[in-house]
Amino acid sequence: MSAVTSSLSHEQEKKLLSLFGHVRLHLLYKASVHGFTAAAFHGLCNRQGHTVIAAFNAAGRVYGAYTSKDYASSGQAVSDGEAFLYSISADRPEPLKVVGIGGQPAFTDVNTGPDYGALVFLHNDQPAILSNPGTNFNFQAADVHGGDFNLTELEVYRVEDLGTLLKKPWRNVKWTSERRQQLMDAIIKYRPSIRAVPQARILLVGPVGAGKSSFFNSVNSMFRGKMTCQAIAGTADKSVTTQYRTYSIKAGKNGKPLPVVLCDTMGLEEMAGAGLDIDDLVNI
Repeated sequence: MSAVTSSLSHEQEKKLLSLFGHVRLHLLYKASVHGFTAAAFHGLCNRQGHTVIAAFNAAGRVYGAYTSKDYASSGQAVSDGEAFLYSISADRPEPLKVVGIGGQPAFTDVNTGPDYGALVFLHNDQPAILSNPGTNFNFQAADVHGGDFNLTELEVYRVEDLGTLLKKPWRNVKWTSERRQQLMDAIIKYRPSIRAVPQARILLVGPVGAGKSSFFNSVNSMFRGKMTCQAIAGTADKSVTTQYRTYSIKAGKNGKPLPVVLCDTMGLEEMAGAGLDIDDLVNI
């Protein structure tokens, strides 16, 4: 069975993620694969914690609901101060966010489709919604779903917290001549853990323009004591490096080869048949 993948475009996912903090989305349910039924929804989405619904229609809208509470088919009205409805469209640079009406529950935890009052998804086990603005949430229908009640797709994601971002992600590095020599000595004295292997091969992998060839030139220049450009480097739409190459580095002009060999490859590209193919990495 092929992998179940998200229908969100990169831009749509970016807008949806902007409604949260530092999180990632894990796809739990996709109606076109698992079925446009409440049973399928609850079978995959109950007791999953924080979740967000993404409903798609032919008008190009992506809209839905977020809750920090579990679905459990309890039949109870569930209050959730963090819950909201949202809508994403190409003509709006930012997503529309609709918070709940004070004193009203976020959703009714029934065994039918997710029922947020103003929006009921999978209505009557069909690829459709029921729209009742003013119940739990208030909005203009045209702003949320554009008046199109039919669904082309419905997906549910678990919203996984990735924790707080580091205030300063970069290390404080003191670049002195002494520190440079320490790093160079560490490389010269390095020995692979397998004694039968005299040199470790380091494969440089990355997209076009990442600086793989330039990285080798920089390391080589450091050990040679002068600027070198042994590997062809530059900027272009396509990979400047056209084939797999290995580069041995000597410790000085007349020094011995280092215990590491840098292996340069073509850059990774988006278009099929261009650049290095991911499948080729295994063969390398």
